[in-house]
Amino acid sequence: MNKIKWVTQAIAQPCEIQKGLFPDFVNVADELAVEWEMALDELSDPEVSSQLTDEQKSAIKRLDDYMLSISGADNIQYWSNEALSQSVEWKNMREMAETILVTMKWEKSIPSKNDAIYITNSQ
Repeated sequence: MNKIKWVTQAIAQPCEIQKGLFPDFVNVADELAVEWEMALDELSDPEVSSQLTDEQKSAIKRLDDYMLSISGADNIQYWSNEALSQSVEWKNMREMAETILVTMKWEKSIPSKNDAIYITNSQ
């Protein structure tokens, strides 16, 4: 569960720490969403998901459902570096990530920058 732990710790961090996890050219809010979706793939493995309690699955689902509810073209305003630092939506996501950390018994430490995988806009 390395990916889900990394991204959950990253989402739980304050904006400036989140920005420090990625190169300057990256849209961090968007990247965190991509990292989250990639990390959820780990949970499709029955061996991994069977290790989770109902409380842990519920906490993860709550954050995922929330992210999905503010995704899409109509909600682009939530997926910028400005929104990352100022929006109530990101405050809510940080709190939900902290809940996941508590239910998983993971520390709220700053994840290693070296573990980040980022996408680039090659235009």
